[in-house]
Amino acid sequence: EAIAAVEAAEAAGGPLVIVPFIDGRYASVGVVAEVAERGELPGGLAAVAIRGVARARLGTAVPGTGQALWVEVETVGDEGADQDAAVELAREYRAVVENILVSRGAGRLAEGLPEVSEPGRVADLAGYSPDLTLAQKVTVLETVDVVERLRTVLAWAREVLADLTLRERIKNDVEEGMEKTQR
Repeated sequence: EAIAAVEAAEAAGGPLVIVPFIDGRYASVGVVAEVAERGELPGGLAAVAIRGVARARLGTAVPGTGQALWVEVETVGDEGADQDAAVELAREYRAVVENILVSRGAGRLAEGLPEVSEPGRVADLAGYSPDLTLAQKVTVLETVDVVERLRTVLAWAREVLADLTLRERIKNDVEEGMEKTQR
């Protein structure tokens, strides 16, 4: 399906839409993407690098040539969002994620976080989180309002940080108890 979509997009000279298909249904929002690079991996496996351009709400779909499916889309953005609230939530989310990465010994990854500044892109970093389920990642994708999206991912990140903090506290308490017992 992926190869068919890329070939159809290239033949039509346009972008492609990437949409999660979970539990027998397509998500209501996908990502308009363009092919950045195409080639082969060392083992001969075909590879395509794509770049997301915008979120898109899905419309009517019809079968295309070959295995491709042609879908009507309406791109959606962060217009009309409360920018002050979005910037503040993005700053807070970035700080929580940085603490999570540092507590896991991935401080070098945390160093790159300040480079992402646009609130919508900051919220979308949640897609890389190993702590989120696929359903949660689809929720992030389908949440068009950037302030709501940031509130959602911030709440999830706080839960993860609280869990990591609790684990660290328990580990330290056990280590202190062992030291006292050994003395």
